[in-house]
Formats: sequence, structure tokens, C-alpha cells
Amino acid sequence: MIQMDLGPQHLRMLDAVAAAGSISEAAARLDLGQPAVSRMLRRLENHLGFALFDRSSSGVRLTPMGAEVLSRTRATLAGIAEVNSVLRRPPAGAAGPLRIGGQASPAFTHVGARIAALWPSRRVELRMDQGSGRILALLASGALDIGMIQVPVGYSVTVPAEVEQHVLVLREPEFVGMAEHCPLAARQVVDLADLADHEWLDDPVDDGPWPGFLRRQCAKAGFTPQVGFWSTNWDFGTSVIRSGRAVAIYFPTARPREGVVFRPLRGNPLAHRVILLWRREARVAALRLRDEIGRAYLELVAANPLYTQWWNENADAHPALPTVVGRVL
Repeated sequence: MIQMDLGPQHLRMLDAVAAAGSISEAAARLDLGQPAVSRMLRRLENHLGFALFDRSSSGVRLTPMGAEVLSRTRATLAGIAEVNSVLRRPPAGAAGPLRIGGQASPAFTHVGARIAALWPSRRVELRMDQGSGRILALLASGALDIGMIQVPVGYSVTVPAEVEQHVLVLREPEFVGMAEHCPLAARQVVDLADLADHEWLDDPVDDGPWPGFLRRQCAKAGFTPQVGFWSTNWDFGTSVIRSGRAVAIYFPTARPREGVVFRPLRGNPLAHRVILLWRREARVAALRLRDEIGRAYLELVAANPLYTQWWNENADAHPALPTVVGRVL
């Protein structure tokens, strides 16, 4: 085994190769030559003692061990980015970059493309995390100015005195996604208990209260979810659901996926609040972003007939946002 000192350059190389699925494309992203990246990757694999990627003529694919290493690599890179963000914090009174973070969701993705246009003359930095825990921690440390998270209904959010919050949606339901050939797909509404005998797909890195909330709600319905698949990759998740091997919980604003149908859960046992938080010094920017998120969110509601119907029938769930005109089932 070759001994070597691992550094951020090795982690960024691994992340780039995994994201590109190709050593040559990763080399271009890193502004390095392909031979250099190939050598670096081979040295890393020799150091670890196992292959990170399977090679083929069409590119590279993570091995199971490679996927495990990548998840830790990306967590480490996020930590490095967090430290750098804090170190780059401008002196008091100086206009530094506006740092906005969000928990992964269709709504944050949808509004993300618009954010730069809101502040054309200011640098805006965006980050997305799977769970709410890191977003809250970054806000508390001052590494983020504004954050957007989802918190299960019934759970409180503890933030420092210098962080303010606004509830965008008081109760956003979760829908269940399943293969279109699943027998439950024939129903308009599904009971949570009906999912007891199904395999589940779950998120392995959510650091917020959602995983515990899901299991408590399932326990109330009389079962423990049998998780057979773990992934943060939405394409992989979709392939698993489409094949009928598992079911999963989806945001009601999720875009349609071929071969997958979404169904609401009777009584909305799985729901959360959508919350915007900001540090006091970023209040003006946060209120501007709040208005843009509201417009973007209503577009997503109107684009989903199933959610449009639920939204208009449950005005008490979104007192800060109006009903919408859309295609209702």
C-alpha cells in the first residue's frame, strides 16, 4: 500500500470524477491534464487499498466502497468550505457576499436560479444541504446570512437571538411516490399503514429531525419502515421507485417523473413547515428573498394538479400565501 498524505486536492479530485462520470471531463473541470488526474486517482486507490471506481469505455462508475468514501469526502469538503466562509467574513460595515443556504427541495432549487438577478451588483453564494441541522448551525455561526429549511409539524426551531424567522408555509404535506404499476397507484389517497409491507428509500445524510419524525409517524400507523435503499441522488431514487422495488416520500412540489406516481396520504400524517431564517443584519435581503420564494412556490403549486387541489382545499395551511389557479384534478 502506498503511503500518502491526503489533502483537499485529492478530495476535490474524487468529487469531480464522481460528478462527471469521466476522468477526462473531471480533468477539464479541475483545469488539469487527464494523465495527472488518472495518476492522482490511482495513487489514492492504492493508498486506500481498494478501487473507488469501475472503469469502462463509457466512463467511470463508483464502486460501493467508492460511494461510501464519496459521502464522507463531500461532508469534509463542506466543512472546509464552511471554515473558508467564516475566514472570509468581511469587517463590520463592509458589504461582503450574500450567503444563502437551503435544505434540498424543489422550492429552493426553483428559486435558486433567480437569486442572482435579485442582487446583480453583489456576489451571491448558494449552498444546498440535505438536512436542516447544518443550515441552522451555519446561520448560528455567521457562515450563512439566510437559510431556508423544512421542519416537521410539531417540532420547534431553536435559533440564537440574532437569527429571525418567518414561516412561509405552515403545513406542507408529503406525498408518497410509487411505481405507476403499484396496486396502490390506483387509489386517489393512500393510508400510511398501507405502506407497511413495502420497501422504502431513505436519505442517509439528513441531519435534521425528519428521519425520527418519519419513524414515529409510521410507528403510530403500526409499523416500522423497512428501508432497503439509501440515496441522496434523485436519479437513482427515481429508478428504484419506478422499478417497483420501493416507495419513498416526496415533496408535493416535486416535478413529474416518468413511471412514478404521487399520492397524498390520508390525514396528512407527514407534513412540515417551510421556514425562512436570517441573521438580523441580512433582514432587508431576506424579506426581498421571501417575496421571490413566495412567487416561485406558487408556480410550483400551480404546475402540480394534485397539489393545486390540496392547496386550495387547505387554505389554513398557508395563511401567508394565497390559493392558486391551476389545473385541478
